[in-house]
Amino acid sequence: MPFISLTRLGRGEDIRFARRSVVIFAVSCGLLAGVGLAVLVLAYRAADAERWVNHAIEVRQVAREVMNSALNAETGVRGFLLTEDPLFLEPYDAALSVLPGRLDEVRRLTADNPEQQVALARITQTTAALLDVYRQMLALAKQGDRGRAVDLVRVKAGKDLMDGLRAQIDAFTRTEVGLLEERQVLAQRLRVALAAAAIGALVIVIGLAAFLARITLHYVNRLADRTVELERETERRRESEATLVQALKMEAVGQLSGGIAHDFNNMLTIIIGNLDTLQRRLKDQGAIAADVAARLARPIEMALQGARSAAELTRRLLAFSRRQALAPVQTDLNRLVAGTSELLRRTVGEAVSIETVLAGGLWATLVDANGLENVLINLVVNARDAMPDGGRVTIETANVYLDEAYAARFGDIAAGQYVLLSVSDTGGGIASELMARVFEPFFTTKSGGQGSGLGLAMVHGFVKQSGGHIRLYSEVGQGTTVKIYLPRLAHAEQMPAAPAEAPPAPAGLPRARPGETILAVEDNDSVRDYAMSALVELGYRVIAARDADEALRVVERGERIDLLFTDVVLGSGPNGRELADRIGKTLAGLPVLFTTGYTRNAIVHHGRLDPGVHLLDKPFTQQDLARKVRELLDNRPASSQ
Repeated sequence: MPFISLTRLGRGEDIRFARRSVVIFAVSCGLLAGVGLAVLVLAYRAADAERWVNHAIEVRQVAREVMNSALNAETGVRGFLLTEDPLFLEPYDAALSVLPGRLDEVRRLTADNPEQQVALARITQTTAALLDVYRQMLALAKQGDRGRAVDLVRVKAGKDLMDGLRAQIDAFTRTEVGLLEERQVLAQRLRVALAAAAIGALVIVIGLAAFLARITLHYVNRLADRTVELERETERRRESEATLVQALKMEAVGQLSGGIAHDFNNMLTIIIGNLDTLQRRLKDQGAIAADVAARLARPIEMALQGARSAAELTRRLLAFSRRQALAPVQTDLNRLVAGTSELLRRTVGEAVSIETVLAGGLWATLVDANGLENVLINLVVNARDAMPDGGRVTIETANVYLDEAYAARFGDIAAGQYVLLSVSDTGGGIASELMARVFEPFFTTKSGGQGSGLGLAMVHGFVKQSGGHIRLYSEVGQGTTVKIYLPRLAHAEQMPAAPAEAPPAPAGLPRARPGETILAVEDNDSVRDYAMSALVELGYRVIAARDADEALRVVERGERIDLLFTDVVLGSGPNGRELADRIGKTLAGLPVLFTTGYTRNAIVHHGRLDPGVHLLDKPFTQQDLARKVRELLDNRPASSQ
């Protein structure tokens, strides 16, 4: 099942949300702008309608004032004629002064209405005719001809003019009233539309505010998520940096240990080999007095034990610095755990119980089986030491998948399928402040000077060199769990399987057959002398060479050679691998046994022993050498025998 990054998924959702938000915001802004424009238009039209309403009211008012002025003029003239009192002419005089102006005002106010302009022209004519009658009446009265003036009052023409003026002004006013009603209805409609538009704008504004609040809340939440993600990323980066620091530290220590391992192992080969020879010869009671042999046996054994401890220390240095030569094979972890269970139970004692939880259908893995057995034993022994009063050790296997998010936390492991080997204990656990140092070389949580501090460092180096991943989880008072992830072997049928359990070794050392000759190539004189002595003692004919050139001259002489035993590092000339390749062109199928205290690139690549290469690590004893040589000679092709 493909792994989907939550971070990428979150970013994709953010992009889609942002796009939807932009569209919604743009549409909302467009609607708001449209409604706002409509509000402005409606507000303008409503104001204009109100202005026209006021205009109609004003026109009607001025028209009424014209009529009132005409009536006042008539009343003043009649009052003067009846009383001859000049005071009654004041309304008449006032009407004469205001009527032209009021008619002009009405004319101005109705300038946009041609129909009203025509009606106003008739009103003006009637008013002028009526005023002419009033002027004639007053002129006759002032001339003393009061009778004729009174007769003009009785004349029907004057009354008709007044009635006509009243009718014209009433008609003019009714027209304006009609316009007023229409404009009031329009103004009311515009006010309703304006209110509706304002409410719509308010709704849009509220909706837009809610939408902006939602966007703000969304991005606040995303900011919180990003903050958490940043914290996680910081933690992942911190873990990756810690992994890188550990790798650089291992590289530096590895270069140092690799630089001294070859020469140191050569010296240990000389020490262990000669002590082993001395120990064997002391058993020959004919060669030395029994009491002398008894006195020397203990010191020799202690010296051997110290030399072997030094060799183990060197091996662990190479292991944790990822410089050991591994021989990975197809391995079934369930079978490996089951095969070592009895040994583990004997190792931890009766106070500690061992439980195994083995997964069904477990995938195969490619790993150095012997090295993994040592790792398992080391972890179980550590678990035992963490439970001095007894407890339980659980060994578990499982198929697991490490996703990209997990792999990104550390930076030194690829996402994919892995086989899990887990070792848990019920001990006291490890304090959190010490967790960062558990894989450091020479660091130990054991008290009383127990342990070298190389156990977990060696385990870490072996797992990383095998292309795996290791994590340690612990809580004080709850115990510790070490999880080892080894890559799944996808094409197990194409890989060599782990060899079956070797049969018990025969009693005594396997010896040479008649005439078998070994070409031993070693640039260290003492190591070469020890190897020659050990092989001759086993019955082999040995031809010694100090470098590749000397060995090639032996081959050129046509000497019989049944096996090439060579150090990988041979000084300034060709190395052991190059020597074997050259001799192989002349002696096809010749068995080759390499030995080395440390080498990285000649027969080991990517931390793994090259296919078909047989290696005897230094330091070695006569027993190790005898069994390995016999194994190669007995399994050589028939054509080369």
